[in-house]
Amino acid sequence: MSSERSRKRKECIALGIHIERHGDEMAPCTRCEKSVDFEGRPRRCVAIPDSKYNRCAECSRQGKPCDYRERNQMPTLSDWASIEKQKERFEEEEERAAAQAQEAMARVARIRKQKRLLLAREKKMILAGLNSLDELDAAEELERKEKEEQEEKERREAEVARLAALPAPTGSNPGSVLGFDPALGLDPAFFEAFPPNHEMWATLDFGDGTPE
Repeated sequence: MSSERSRKRKECIALGIHIERHGDEMAPCTRCEKSVDFEGRPRRCVAIPDSKYNRCAECSRQGKPCDYRERNQMPTLSDWASIEKQKERFEEEEERAAAQAQEAMARVARIRKQKRLLLAREKKMILAGLNSLDELDAAEELERKEKEEQEEKERREAEVARLAALPAPTGSNPGSVLGFDPALGLDPAFFEAFPPNHEMWATLDFGDGTPE
């Protein structure tokens, strides 16, 4: 019995040496994955896939079961299809998450802008001695109208200056001014901008008075 065990042991060692010499390094089986060689490095798992040997070199030497074939089994078409399906799902989830993150960032930006505007109005209300936002709205509306009136006044004054700079045409009526003959009348739009009671007319000499 002892000689039989010794013979089998020698056969296992010889088989392990054969596989080590003629095999290829594979993804480690469970035994090789958990063990190291005599130098303390991770043990190489060497096997001959295209053969009748179902164990790696190390498992053959020890006469132990080996799962290197299961560990190195190539994926089937079904496995590849499953992987592709999962990849597509992850990509879709990533795109949705990115879109949601972008929307959230835009919303945060809007909220921050609204907050800045509110704080600015609050400061303005305090400086103006107002007690509510309604009073501030009224004050801002008044300020807006005053600004529009000032801009309109400046526009009219600029128009007067432009007309005053125009040379009078040769042979024009002595009473003509600003390059036009009062007897011929003006564009109605001009009198809309400068009604008869406008201060501009007081600066002009028409000879026979302000146009009616």
